[in-house]
This record gives sequence, structure tokens and C-alpha cells, in this order.
Amino acid sequence: MTFEEKGLRVYRVQVRREDEMHAAASTRDHELRLGVRRGDPAAGFNAAETLLAALGTCIITSINSLAGKMHLQVDGVTVDLAGYRREDPPALVRIDVTITLESPEPEDKLRRLKELAIQYGTVTNTLAAGVGMHFMLMLRRPEDNEKAG
Repeated sequence: MTFEEKGLRVYRVQVRREDEMHAAASTRDHELRLGVRRGDPAAGFNAAETLLAALGTCIITSINSLAGKMHLQVDGVTVDLAGYRREDPPALVRIDVTITLESPEPEDKLRRLKELAIQYGTVTNTLAAGVGMHFMLMLRRPEDNEKAG
């Protein structure tokens, strides 16, 4: 029996080395260029930064989906992430996540949206099994923009 027959969704990505500084990750008709030269920020996103970007994308995907189901108006979402790396053996040991929602909705509903987005994220759940993650919610209200303007 295949994984698909067991009801498991399969994600396929191919990563190939382009040169000593870059790799290209591709899936379907999309491609990301990544940095593979250790310690060289000019090469592009490194593997740890790509992992953090995947986590942020997962959270935003869940927020988009859940906000629609919950009939909540969310005008903007920003996810700021910080990963803390241990050297020996190398691993991320903590990830701090700050989710900023721009919305006029009541705070309790937005807090519930954040909790559900964390609970139902594929990448979020995968990383939570092995890395300490700490989440914070920031709210930005439409009236905040009016005061600034």
C-alpha cells in the first residue's frame, strides 16, 4: 500500500546545487534560489532561514484559511521569527514567533484565530515536536493607521 493509498498527502521538492554558493529548490512550476555557502549572507536564504520562512508561511496560510471560515476581517498579517542555534551539535533549539494581525475584529476572536492557526499548521506541528516555540500576538487596529497619518 502506498502512502497516498493510506490517505497521506505527499509533498515533493527537488533541491539541486547550481554552484558553490547557490541551490535551487523546485516544486511543480515554482522555484526558490537558496544560499549554500556556510556563513555567506550574500548567497541568499540559508537552510535555517528557509525553515523559518516555511514556518511563517505555514502560519499565514492557516490564518488566511481560518479567518475565512470564522468570518473575520484580517487586513494584514506579518510573522516575525527568530531562531536560536546551538553549535554542538548544530540545531535550532528555540524559535520565537511574533504574529501581527491588522484587523478591526475583537481581541478574543483574534487570539482564538492565532491559537487555531498554530494548532492546525503542518510545519508548525512538525517543528513543535522537536523545537521549543514561543508565540506572541500583536494587534494593529485601523485607528492606529489613522493616528499615524
